[in-house]
Amino acid sequence: MKRSLIKRAPIFFGIAAMVACGSDSTAPRQAVAGPYVATQFVTTGSSGQTDQLLAGSGLFLSLNANGSVTGQLHLASTNADTDMAGTWTQVGNTITFAQGADTFVRNLTFDVVPDVNRWQLVADGGFSGTRIQITLTQQPTL
Repeated sequence: MKRSLIKRAPIFFGIAAMVACGSDSTAPRQAVAGPYVATQFVTTGSSGQTDQLLAGSGLFLSLNANGSVTGQLHLASTNADTDMAGTWTQVGNTITFAQGADTFVRNLTFDVVPDVNRWQLVADGGFSGTRIQITLTQQPTL
């Protein structure tokens, strides 16, 4: 009996490892899909720190379960609106975006963070000499 268990141990450990590690698939996950709005958006550059939401800027993204993303970025400082159409990819607890528009969004890695009954996407990184701290909070769907 002991010999039989010893021979099968690698199989059991292999199955346990697969279950524990989960999937490292880059396919978007259904639970994270949905509409998101910026609830924190702070930039820090050579002219100091700016709360972009108070300044009138905003970011809305809709992550679709098929991996596509739509939305709009509004920057109050330039009164510019940018179409955020593209794709999103999730690996583990991080999300990245691929978009035609050259914005900071495609240059940041967002951490997926649970927040009560919804998700938040949190990023802190640099783009063109400016530090960007942004939190996108999942909105309820109607």
